[in-house]
Amino acid sequence: MPKVTEAYREARRDQIIDAAIACFIRNGIHATTMTDVIAESGLSAGAIYVYFGGKQELALAAVRREGAGRSSGIDAASLDGPISPANLLRALDADFARQPRTRTIVIQLWSEAATDPEYAEVATSAFAALGSTLSAPLTKWAQQSRDMGPDAALQWAEKIMPAMLALLQGLVLQQTIAPGFDKEHFLAGVDLLFS
Repeated sequence: MPKVTEAYREARRDQIIDAAIACFIRNGIHATTMTDVIAESGLSAGAIYVYFGGKQELALAAVRREGAGRSSGIDAASLDGPISPANLLRALDADFARQPRTRTIVIQLWSEAATDPEYAEVATSAFAALGSTLSAPLTKWAQQSRDMGPDAALQWAEKIMPAMLALLQGLVLQQTIAPGFDKEHFLAGVDLLFS
């Protein structure tokens, strides 16, 4: 019997996660069954259960993958100098726009996190990582735009971090569920908050 390579295992895991995400987007995490994922993937139940013990384990893997790496827009925007809080949100939103399904999965994660500690742990970890990503550009912006020294700017960035994360959640949620949502109007309001 030929040996299964790590690349093959990763490709199979990705295939299963992709099938689960398609089901989650169509039906929601809560309403999706393993039978749905099996049908969507075209694999046998046994093949799926080799990689995932059940729907929750699969859903957690999907939200971890979809929620990872939300900083490429910030990295690109920072090449032009300090980035305002509104432009940081714009850059993060551009990352979401490159993979629209991520927005839907992330919102479902937040919903599940309200009642399930394992989802809450994933959400908390994702927010901590995002906070770390935002800290340096917010500190740099405060130094330049608010004429703060490095220590004061870092303290300011740490104090406003929960508000920045809440603004990102509001932006993501409203774009997803509010017809006619005006993103630029929202971001202009963020500029006013920080002016």
